[in-house]
Amino acid sequence: MSMNLTKEQVNALNQPIDKRNVSERWADKRKTLKLAYIESWHVIREANRIFNYDWSSETLKMDLVHADNFCVTYIARVRVIVNGIVKEGYGAGHGRGERVPVGDKHESAVKEAESDARKRALMQFGDQFGLSLYDKEKNWQKTTPPVNNSVTTVDTPKQKKEQPLKSDVIPDALSKQERQMIINQLHSLNTSENEKDIKLFHDLELYCRKTFPIPPEGRFSDYIQEKQHKVIIDDYLRPYRK
Repeated sequence: MSMNLTKEQVNALNQPIDKRNVSERWADKRKTLKLAYIESWHVIREANRIFNYDWSSETLKMDLVHADNFCVTYIARVRVIVNGIVKEGYGAGHGRGERVPVGDKHESAVKEAESDARKRALMQFGDQFGLSLYDKEKNWQKTTPPVNNSVTTVDTPKQKKEQPLKSDVIPDALSKQERQMIINQLHSLNTSENEKDIKLFHDLELYCRKTFPIPPEGRFSDYIQEKQHKVIIDDYLRPYRK
């Protein structure tokens, strides 16, 4: 990345986040877990400051994945380009309320999904856009806690078991059955006798580590938690399915 960014930009990206710019919200109705995040307006302001307004974002995909009388949900894929460096991110957005006009719910969900995806793309450039919120050593919660859902993993069996996932803690969490199906599929690729399948698994893992994102020390299977993670994996594997 430093080949395309100035030394000053790289230094700015690697500066720790000012805690005053980190917001928190309850992850569940029972208020058992807080999530740390950075407001979208602040991320855009920091991008303008660090990149001197020389950056762009483009919405590549916007899918309606859920709709009922109360809620609509969209998944967006956004591409951010800075000095020829391309990063992409996925994000989810929701529009809720029984008495809210349908058009307003869809508009709200689309904007939120686009904003979330843009933040996830920019996050890959460095700490100033929220990457360090995933650091276990920091004194704030992460948006996707690394947990094991008591299912078969795609990693070595000797690794330590972790606590089961509580689906009501992570917004739009996959059910245990949904996670199991995904992990079984990945396990089949990783243990296949076909070298192409094994390569596909490792390429997918690298892609997901950048897209979710996943910290270097994080275990791939532990971070497959949200419905948008399933969308990312399905989109990646779709061209390879018969």
